[in-house]
Amino acid sequence: MNAETWEQLKSLFHSALEVDESHRAAFLDQACEGNAELHSRIERLLVSHEEAGSFLVSPALHGSGINPLADGDDDERAVHEKTRVGQRIGPYEIIREIGRGGMGTVYLATRADQTFDRQVALKLIKRGMDSDAIIKRFVMERQILANLDHSNIARLIDGGTTEDGLPYFVMEYIEGKTITRYCDEHTLNTLARLKLFGQVCAAVQFAHRNLVVHRDLKPSNIIVTEDGTPKLLDFGIAKLLSSQTPVEATATIGRVLTPEYASPEELRGLPVTTSSDVYSLGVVLYELLSGHRPFNFDNRSPEDVARKIVTSQPIKPSVVITRIEAASQTNEDEGHSRTPEAIGRTREGNVERLRRRLAGDLDNILLKALRKEPERRYASVQEFAEDLRRHLEGLPVLARSDTLSYRTGKFISRHKPGVAAVVVVLLTLLSATIVTSWQARVARRERAKAERRFKDLRSLTNSFLFDFHDAIADLNGATKAREMVVKKAQEYLDSLAHEAGEDRELLWELSTAYLKLGDVQGRPGFSRTGDTGSALQSYEKSLDTRRRLVSLEPNSAQYQLGLAITLSRFGPLFQVLGKPSAAVERMREATAITDKLLPGSRDLTTYQTATRNSAFLGDALSEMGNYDEALAMYQKCLSLAEQNRAPFPDIAVKHRFAVCRERLGFIFTIKGDWQKSLDNHLEMLALEEELSALEPTNLDYARAEATAFDHVGDAYRGLRNYPKALENGRRGLAMYEEFLKQDPQNARGTKDVGDCSHHVAETLLASGDSRGALTLLQRTVSIRRELVALDATNVEYPDDLAESLMLSGESLIASGNPMKAIESFQEARAIREPIISAHRERIDYRRGLARLYTDLGDALVVLKSQNEAELWYRKGLDLWNELQDQHALWAKEVAMPQEVADDLSRVRSGELQKRSP
Repeated sequence: MNAETWEQLKSLFHSALEVDESHRAAFLDQACEGNAELHSRIERLLVSHEEAGSFLVSPALHGSGINPLADGDDDERAVHEKTRVGQRIGPYEIIREIGRGGMGTVYLATRADQTFDRQVALKLIKRGMDSDAIIKRFVMERQILANLDHSNIARLIDGGTTEDGLPYFVMEYIEGKTITRYCDEHTLNTLARLKLFGQVCAAVQFAHRNLVVHRDLKPSNIIVTEDGTPKLLDFGIAKLLSSQTPVEATATIGRVLTPEYASPEELRGLPVTTSSDVYSLGVVLYELLSGHRPFNFDNRSPEDVARKIVTSQPIKPSVVITRIEAASQTNEDEGHSRTPEAIGRTREGNVERLRRRLAGDLDNILLKALRKEPERRYASVQEFAEDLRRHLEGLPVLARSDTLSYRTGKFISRHKPGVAAVVVVLLTLLSATIVTSWQARVARRERAKAERRFKDLRSLTNSFLFDFHDAIADLNGATKAREMVVKKAQEYLDSLAHEAGEDRELLWELSTAYLKLGDVQGRPGFSRTGDTGSALQSYEKSLDTRRRLVSLEPNSAQYQLGLAITLSRFGPLFQVLGKPSAAVERMREATAITDKLLPGSRDLTTYQTATRNSAFLGDALSEMGNYDEALAMYQKCLSLAEQNRAPFPDIAVKHRFAVCRERLGFIFTIKGDWQKSLDNHLEMLALEEELSALEPTNLDYARAEATAFDHVGDAYRGLRNYPKALENGRRGLAMYEEFLKQDPQNARGTKDVGDCSHHVAETLLASGDSRGALTLLQRTVSIRRELVALDATNVEYPDDLAESLMLSGESLIASGNPMKAIESFQEARAIREPIISAHRERIDYRRGLARLYTDLGDALVVLKSQNEAELWYRKGLDLWNELQDQHALWAKEVAMPQEVADDLSRVRSGELQKRSP
């Protein structure tokens, strides 16, 4: 091919790229003017451009069977290579080409100035591909690599611009094999492959933490060196999640992802998130373990690949290993057929042993990573890797097979027209009933009939929305179904509210329904979903409706009690939202109502509501540091519970009495009376054990029993009886673990496990076992990170995380690692300081920050850092003095202001010695 023909080919190719695909064929017919060879060459270039998986280090379109410079064009390739081989680019001399994609070429190079004697990989845009869009993406890739300094990511060494204005960058040259070939050639078993894959996950998670989505994860972009170190390559089509760095849509510069490893949402043109990388990693691991990709394609066309991935379900890896694939269907490193025998031999020795190894957990883990819906995959690469770790350690995994409720939901989504028709019928019935009811005001004879129909339809709808929800509430994997019911319930209630007028019966139903809806969405201690923001909105609607009922009928005990019940929901909710003063305000109003209703009342609900209100008011007062009034409220709670026991020999009354004992135990913990704390918690434990025996299927009583064990352990720790503390704490933790195993999506259950494991770690540290504490805290911190990601409005979640990070730091100091401790303390500080800024009234948050500043001072004293230690002791002392002035210190903290003042004085005098505990 001469230069003139090449220029014509290049010009037409770029022009064709600018033409919409639907008009491209007609454009080529006209532009090529009957030149079939020219037409064919441009078509091959366009296909190459579309199907190229990357433009970093992969061989040019390897495995696709398409190469625009092949088919007799050796002279063209030689001309191309000759233009760069031996040439100097900056201080580097080109040795040879080592990889090519649709837009860029990678060369093996070395430093020509002898600064260092090491081969490098130099990446350069091809001549003719230097459009503004491609250069922009190229420069962005260079910047991405500059920000990613990780041992498992190919490192950026240098960068610059050629004399003719083309940007380039230089990376470390990775000699190795793709991860699939490396594993097969070394006959790594499943365990070894999973451990190797874990390092890959760490690299991808590091990129995600730096707001980078790779978008082209596949075996050829994961190279394993001879010493077994995996290296992640090719961020050529990576996406920055940071809003400060705009990224053009991929469509503007050609589709460059590799379809076989792309997620369904990518292939459908939807926004790409970290979940897309989770999916691609799932495909890579599927191939590593089973020897096959998840889908068997009829042909290799992009359309067929995309259709299969978007519409088909992957086969279980333990089943797919029995499949035989021809060479054209196998992975990009192989050129031969894949048989069950060959796959089994390179992994577990034989196919049956491999099948048993994959069946169960690994099947479920891989299928979870490969789910079509991003929200049903692992929430992060870290969670994916963590589930693999659980499997390796023989622990329960998060992944579960699809449930009946989910499959039912999918059936509905596949038959939307039919379901929509049913909904239309129901809505038509509802509308017709309302219209009939309105007309019946005029036609007296028809009124009773219309009202009956309206009530029947309301009853039917309420039954579906709430009874159905309760029926599936304890089903594992029913989270999505519950969310669907909640969504439909909210829509139904909001529409019904417009029809209520002054219909008191309907208003009462609405207020009760909104109350229950809020409970389902985010009632603290009860909700499985943890959506506190939505719960607050529903409770406000219930409150508004019940205030309206009281205004319509001020002397109604039913409406007054209903108002008090709704008000009581705001106490715990405002606490988790970091608003204790608002909680106190609502709970004082609720308590005032029940105090008026109690005299002469024989109603169990009234007594239970009054008991609960006293406890919740005590909780809110305690969080504001008003411990004496909180104690008075808890004593009132216990008194009311005792009054309930005689006239109402109900099992629920015993539970309420046990809860009051729990509150009293807590306030005695604050006051430092550990024996009274233990006595109250032991009584709570005895009551809850009795209740669990009476109703063994009642999960609330079982959870309360676990809570009692946890609190008894805390009290024994306060008394320095560490064996008893560990015995009880571990019993509580084992119970919580079992509950969470039965319902892994339960937000409350997750928090319970995190809280109890933190308390056991506190006991381990207090008993001198700092290493045991650190081991347990690793999981505690992981759990609490999950909760922070679950609900951003719940300020207790990040504060809990900060507390565990602090305890980790204290354990690290005890283990002789103050530098690592400071890292943990600083992360906790980054969490806690913003919380305090937004929630100054939360005394417990300020107490936590005071302890954190003091811990930082202690760690810096160990490191002999006088100035920094002085800074943090001074900050801590300011907070301790502030808390002391407000009488908000716990008994165990009363001496802290003086102790920290003494520490500060010693540091200022140059005496860098940590005080004795």
